Parts: sequence; structure tokens; C-alpha cells
Amino acid sequence: MWSRKVMDAHDIPNVSVSKMKRFLELNGLGVKDGYACLITSCKFCTSATEDSALFVNKVTGFYQCSNCGISGQWSTLQNQINKKGEGELPKPKHVIKVDPADSKWRELSEKLQNLSSLPPDERSKIIEKFDLKGLSKNVITQLGILVDSEKTTLYFPLKNAQNCVVGFKELNLQDSEITVPSNNCSGVLRLSHPDDEKRTDNPKQAIIVHSLKDLVALSAYSLPYDKICLPHGLLSLPQELLPLLEQYKKIVLWFGNDTASWDSAKNFAKKLDERRCYFVRPIESQPAPHIAHKNELNFSEIVKSSQPICPDSVTTFSSLREELLAELQNKNNTQGVKWKRFPGLNNILKGHRRGELSILTGPTGCGKTTLMSELSLDLAMQGVTTLWGSFEIKNHRLARTMLQQYCMLPLEQNLKDFEFWADQFEKLPLYFLTFHGQQNLQVVMEAVEHVTYVYDIAHVIIDNVQFMLGLGEKENMYIDRFYRQDLIIAAFRSFATKRNCHVTLVIHPRKEREGEQLSANSIFGSAKASQEADNVFIIQHKQHSQTAELNKYLQVAKNRFCGDLGIVPLQFHKDSRSFSKSKEKAEGEEF
Repeated sequence: MWSRKVMDAHDIPNVSVSKMKRFLELNGLGVKDGYACLITSCKFCTSATEDSALFVNKVTGFYQCSNCGISGQWSTLQNQINKKGEGELPKPKHVIKVDPADSKWRELSEKLQNLSSLPPDERSKIIEKFDLKGLSKNVITQLGILVDSEKTTLYFPLKNAQNCVVGFKELNLQDSEITVPSNNCSGVLRLSHPDDEKRTDNPKQAIIVHSLKDLVALSAYSLPYDKICLPHGLLSLPQELLPLLEQYKKIVLWFGNDTASWDSAKNFAKKLDERRCYFVRPIESQPAPHIAHKNELNFSEIVKSSQPICPDSVTTFSSLREELLAELQNKNNTQGVKWKRFPGLNNILKGHRRGELSILTGPTGCGKTTLMSELSLDLAMQGVTTLWGSFEIKNHRLARTMLQQYCMLPLEQNLKDFEFWADQFEKLPLYFLTFHGQQNLQVVMEAVEHVTYVYDIAHVIIDNVQFMLGLGEKENMYIDRFYRQDLIIAAFRSFATKRNCHVTLVIHPRKEREGEQLSANSIFGSAKASQEADNVFIIQHKQHSQTAELNKYLQVAKNRFCGDLGIVPLQFHKDSRSFSKSKEKAEGEEF
């Protein structure tokens, strides 16, 4: 269940662009410098064509051929090139299954109908029922849309560069989009420009959207762009898609009007090469395509007004004014992702935002890891892609806690439901580092950087910082532990800012007098931790003087975003290992 969502030091490639270029050139392969990839000829194609090219990711070294479809890690490519002529070459992956177990798409295709084959009246009713205004028969045919017998779900095949179906999207009547496979799908939905063959001398351009309805809305307009819908929406841009997008000299990212859309546009642009990326600013006059289509706005003008995403070293207010306007017009959406299980936190922090550094501390045994797992689970259930680095507790124990918090049931008493809940939980955008115990800072940072790039991580959790201390020279000196912790804090502070990723560090407090309340100054180490942090959370215990009852609450001791401070009461529910109230108790009630 967890094998494809964990990462250890052996998975982190030690490559650089210059090393990859040199290796390819020394082996007689010409190299072209692309946007996100190096481009060379494929030595493994048995039937190379003019379009045949081997793309090598500049960051990870992941390679993929546009003709035979062969792909893999940089180390594999090196080995195969070195062994060429000595042994059997790898077999091209012409057929890629959607599901390793049972190839769901092929099974579904036998049971479903082509939407384009239905009578016009019936097809129109389905289009109206799904609110897909502007969906023509020609577009239905291009996309290969299928419909189930009950007419309650539409299926859109996702295709890779070799035009193979490698996944699909489901759209139901509740506007819910589900992608299969749920992780790292290497295919897209693409509508090519109708005059594509006639404009071979002109640079190609594309508009990228994140939802099916946005793609359908774009299809109704004749724009000189290819229209592309990403497989996982705003969650991730798989590196397997980058070769397919290398052909475009200009890419316009047109997403929604919330924080997630804004952040995803900026992060995806870094992956695609910011120099060719433009984005439609999320202001009221430029909403998401499907809303703009309903309001009959001018698509040509909106796309024409898209602005370069690559920032200059110096800016002016005139360049910032639309960004400020977007924030003011979408105040609630730009404050961050809201917690659903802990609404009291929203009142204080306003939301969870990328690019910030948070610190959680509390007495030994108070439930720091348990609370942090539920806080992160709450966000992951809303699409915040999360990476856990649990150095103190092993991943299977952490996973059990999170799964129990997810289903809000004692697992050992509900074994018959385990498969159902495990299947649902596995769809969440959660990843786990396999490090355990004391670790070297450089090794951890390389792993975090790599996973963040590959999976578009939005939230990194390190539990806990003390387990990264003590490695290196002069380990026995107490002052060195302070210094090493400062290095860790500085590294993650820089990472959070540079990668626009929220980082939460769990840190033990230093020993205080019994009965004393903790404060921001109680964090172990020097004052750097509390100074660098945007948010400081403290789990506090307070004993009632008359009943001797021990109450627990989460204190927000620092909040750089708006300055509001406060507390959120915590009550632990043993059966679900949860600090949040059950749905029945929490409905209509705030903490």
C-alpha cells in the first residue's frame, strides 16, 4: 500500500545538468538544451522516426523517449548506454497499463458507450445535465468521451506522447473529478489547434487548465493555442508530462481564483521553465474559463492580457497592482487552506499558507505527533500534497494513526472495513520519507528537495528536529547541538521561501519547572527557532484547581500573517486517536 509513496536516500539521483550533458556528448549523442529537459536521440528505438527524441529531465535525470516510450532513471540510462552492444537492450514500453493489476480502462471500455455515438437529442440532454455548455460532437470525438449506461458518469481517457491511454478522468453529476491512477499519471487531455498542420513554421502555444469543465469551455473558442487539461488538477505536474510539453514556446496557465490555484501556477511554471510561462491573473474580470464562458466574457482579451510569470529583479507598483487587486477581491481564498476539523484555528491563523515555517512544541508525551498527523491529514484531504519525515516514529505506526483518524473508527474492531478505508486513504496526496533515527542534514535536504520537485509537495513535516542533531564533528559539545539546530532551522526556512512550500518542524521544549506553562522561549535551542518561524504552536496542559482535571489545548503563540493569538481546546478521542470532534458533535459548533 505504501511502496509507491515512500522515498529513501537511494532514490535521490546525484546528477547535474553539466554532468548529464558531458556524459551524453562523450557517448556520441548530440544534446539540445530544452526548457525542462535535455533532448538527444534515442539509442534504443528499433524504428526511429523524425519525431523520435529522448528527453532527459534537467533536475532528476528521468528519461523518456517520444517514439518507443521507454523511460526510467538516469542511472539506468547510463548503464544501458555503457552496455549497448554487450547485452540485450531494454524493451520499449509501447503498452502502459492504467492499473498494474487489472487495466481498468480496457474493462470499462467494453461496458461504456461512446458519447458521440448517441442520438443528438440524448447527447444534448447529457451535456446539459453535466453543465458542459459548448461541448460539440467534434470535441467529444477528439477527446474520446465515454458514458455509463445510467448516464451519471462521463469518462475521459488520458493519453501520453505516444497517444497511448495511460489513465482516465471520471466526471460525475456532483462535479467531482476522479483521476485513475490517482498518482503520477503521465497523460493529459489535449485539443490540438485545428490548423496545427498548417502552422509548422510558427512556434507552438498552449493554454493549460486544471479541470474538465475549463477545457470544455476553452473548446468553444477558436484560439491559436492547443488546449490541455492536467491529469491531477492543481495537485501535481508529473515529471513524465514535461517531455510532452517541450514543444510549446509559450504556455498560458489559466487556473482559478483561490490560493491553491495561484500557488500551483507559480510552482508549475518553475517546473516548465518560467521564461516561457504566462498566467491569467485571478481577478473578478478574469475568472476560471468555465465561469468566463457562462458570463460570456471575451476569451481572446483574457488570454491576450496574460502576463509573464518570470519575475524581474526590480519591480514597480504598476506590476504589483493587479496582484494586490486579486488578493483584495478574493480575500477569503487568499488567506490559505482552511482546516475543517479544527475550525478554531481558522479564526486565529485564517488558513494554512505556502512559504511559511511553523514550529510545534509541547511536553514529552503530550501528543505532538498525533496532533500533527491529524492537522496534516485535514489539509491532505483538501488536496494539500504532504511529505512526512518521521524520524522518531516508524512510518507504519504513523500510517496506522492517520488511517484511524481518517476513518474515525478503532481499526482493530472494524477489520471488515479495512480494505475500503485503506483504498480511500491511499488516494490522498501523502508521501513518506523512509529515514528513521538520526540523519545528516544534507542528506535529508536533498531528499526533501527531490521529492518536492517530483511530487509538487506543498507541506513538509519534520518530526522531530532533535533526531537530526548530533551527527558530525564535536558532537559531544552542548553548544554544537544549538549550532546544528540553527543550521537546520536556517535550511528549512530557506527551503520554505525558495520552494514556496509550508514547513512544519516538531521540536521538543527545553525542561521547565514543573507546573509552568510553556512559551515561545521554551523551544529547545537558541532563539533562532522562534525568530525564524512564522507560526509557533504549543500544546499546553492546564490542571483545574478544584477538580484536578487536566485540560489540554493548542496555543498559537506566534502568528506573523495577521498577529492574532489564541487557543484551541483539545480533547483526545482514544477510539479514533483524534483531537477533533466527531461530525455529529461538531456540526454547527465551533471549538
